[in-house]
Amino acid sequence: MSEPTADQGITYTVLFVDDEPNILRAIKRALFSMNITLLLAESGEKALELMEKHDVHVVISDMKMPQMSGAELLEKIANKYPNTFRVVLTGYADIESTIKAVNQGKIHRYLQKPWDNKELVSVVEEGLERIKLKSENERLQKLSRLQNKKLKDINASLEQTVQKRTRQIKAALHKIEKHNLAMEQVLFNVISINPHINGKFAIEVSELATKLARAAKLEKDEIKQIRYAGLICELGQVGLETEDFLVPFSQLNYQQQQNYLSQTKQAAQILAPAHELHHISDIIEFQFEHYNGTGLYKKVANEIPVGARILAIARDYLRLITGRMTGIEVSPRDAKVELKKHRNTRYDGEYLDLLLNIDAVSTSVLLNTSLKATQLEPGMVLAQNLYNDGHILILPEGHVFTSSTINKLVHFERERGKAFSIHVEQEDGTPFQEGDES
Repeated sequence: MSEPTADQGITYTVLFVDDEPNILRAIKRALFSMNITLLLAESGEKALELMEKHDVHVVISDMKMPQMSGAELLEKIANKYPNTFRVVLTGYADIESTIKAVNQGKIHRYLQKPWDNKELVSVVEEGLERIKLKSENERLQKLSRLQNKKLKDINASLEQTVQKRTRQIKAALHKIEKHNLAMEQVLFNVISINPHINGKFAIEVSELATKLARAAKLEKDEIKQIRYAGLICELGQVGLETEDFLVPFSQLNYQQQQNYLSQTKQAAQILAPAHELHHISDIIEFQFEHYNGTGLYKKVANEIPVGARILAIARDYLRLITGRMTGIEVSPRDAKVELKKHRNTRYDGEYLDLLLNIDAVSTSVLLNTSLKATQLEPGMVLAQNLYNDGHILILPEGHVFTSSTINKLVHFERERGKAFSIHVEQEDGTPFQEGDES
């Protein structure tokens, strides 16, 4: 027998078993008004045959029947058709048989002869209601399993989609980052190739500003922005008259000084189309603003980007040492003394103090040890920008070396007749030094 379903249009089947024909006729009359299919059997064997052919939901069997008792029949039905609702019909004197039927046939209810028709109908309705509830419960459980499977499949599909989109986004970001690095390299090289702009000075400004930014414990992205802003801090000089930036600043007349300072506007205009570089553009544009609000033209005081404050300190420190400020080269100590005079007026004291606490006299922040191209291995990460003798940027900081780039550097070293000073990071992110084990 197949399991009953929760279909509202189903007709439920009731099987009544009794060896007395008059009892069967009485049952037929009693259940006539019910919307059921009623099957009648005069023996246990006949009842089992009907069970094979029909989906029977309720079985009512007399206890005392020849050949196969009601207890035996209900036991067989319970074993083979456990979902049926089983009722035994017994007389007053059949207590032992009833107990046997309960134990063996696992009956749900029993009726006593003579029965009350209302009670009989009530028992049948109870059995059908149980069948319906059980069927509905099974249907809901099956539906729940299907829905859970669908949900699991949807989640798996969604996870795959998310992973795919994540890979696509990472690939796109990597592509954008490579594009930005290439653009940064090109911009710096445009400056360095200009015979009147000192690429080495820009490198030293970038390195010192980066050192101050790290000492200030700024975020990694902000440090990168400051590093690059230092490299192209003189980008706006490309559009200036040569005498405006070759002559020491203090020796320029008022108009020439204004022209010199206008390089920040020139740089902002050059970088305007590159929206992804707006943070760097802001650093360069605000680099000549004064901390107390008496600067170039915006007079923004505390609104000056942190990167611009740090860049101004590194830039002017190096301008003093190289004589670009006054025409006279001064010692690092004297340069610090001069900058200190303008603490919290021209320069932000918080970041100026970082410079004042630097003990090293050298303006270079390069490491004392380095690797040659022949010592590089694929997967190593470049810790500092790599330049050629003309201060042209060859590879940017963060570049991951491959066999191809290593071979090119080895070729460049052979052509120039000397090795590069290449600084790489170890796996923990610290600079690699000679003698370290990989």
